[in-house]
Amino acid sequence: MGKSIPWRTVAAIAAGVLVVTLSFQLPKGTESNQEAGAQQVSSASDGAVIAKARDSVTTPPLEQSSVDIPIPAPGEKPKQLVVVSIDGGCETSGGVMTDLLDVAQTIQARITFFITGLCLLPDQQRNAYNPPNRPRGSSDLPFADASMVERRVEVFDRMYREGHEIATHFLGHFCGPSGVGSWSSSDWDSEFAQSKKFIDNWAKYNPQAAEAPTLSFDSSVFKGGRTPCLEGDRPQMHRSFADAGFRYEASDPGSLKWPEKQAKNDLWLFPLPAIKLAGTEKWVLSMDYNLLVNQNNGEVNGSKETCQRVEKQTYDTMMMALEGVYDGNRAPLVIGSHLNNWLCGAYIKSLHQFMRDAAEKYPDVEFVSFQDLADWLDEMPKSTLSALQKLEPERY
Repeated sequence: MGKSIPWRTVAAIAAGVLVVTLSFQLPKGTESNQEAGAQQVSSASDGAVIAKARDSVTTPPLEQSSVDIPIPAPGEKPKQLVVVSIDGGCETSGGVMTDLLDVAQTIQARITFFITGLCLLPDQQRNAYNPPNRPRGSSDLPFADASMVERRVEVFDRMYREGHEIATHFLGHFCGPSGVGSWSSSDWDSEFAQSKKFIDNWAKYNPQAAEAPTLSFDSSVFKGGRTPCLEGDRPQMHRSFADAGFRYEASDPGSLKWPEKQAKNDLWLFPLPAIKLAGTEKWVLSMDYNLLVNQNNGEVNGSKETCQRVEKQTYDTMMMALEGVYDGNRAPLVIGSHLNNWLCGAYIKSLHQFMRDAAEKYPDVEFVSFQDLADWLDEMPKSTLSALQKLEPERY
């Protein structure tokens, strides 16, 4: 068994994470829309331009279908699960989220999308966000291009209707000194409350998106999160997450072993495992950015040859990890991605191919969300789960 990786070290490595590609074009405007907008200027303290009254979300959310994962009998090998998790979740002008949803639909996969509420908060409304310990209207991620909001609402709605999990990646993505690592539980409470607000009231902040659908869910579906750069004071943030009704937390580095629940706050801990980088003896967290640091020194641009090398190595790395747990301890395999177009889209292409090929090579493998995983573990007899948790982390 190898040495575990300290989460603070990983957080430091990941501090540059999450580049969001946005499409910039002029918002649609008509004379009637302009007149309506002129009548809708709000005197609210957050400075929002209030849209005409309409429903932003569906409360309670539409019911999603469940997945029936068999409970293993004592001594029986459990079903192999794979959780693909996406940090950010903002649709881009190139349709990166739509492309992934199309792949998932083909193989009947369910994905966890850790979305940020800033996907739906236009730059013109930035002062509605009051981050902890930072000036109002500041963020280390860009605010939304108003012309993209309608499309993003449509994509979020599709995500949920097709059975994918909507979880939270919070808002401002503040990493490093004075970032989320220094936040108190009350700071996390504030961040999460605002995350919910910008989803539940997205139409209020987007008078230009009058044709967007009402979301089929509201923020009550947030049952887990991943923190920016995997940072955060664990006792402080876990207290806040438990108070918010989270079932799990997915910000730790870990290994290929069975998840455990933190007894104090009743939170499942679903870490990103270290997996073996194909062709090397390195073990790297199963997140695209951490792979990038090891494959190309963190540089997001490269030659055609570099892009092809990284794409193949990333694909091989994920397939090796799946083969390792499938033939080994059957621990759930967690893969993380930001779906950024780094190195000619190498990480996006390799993820798509991995999902397709894994489903074909291992037809009994199931791609599920973290919520699905938590449901399965909660239903499992304690003696069965305890025996699985005692298995050594998988090394291959």
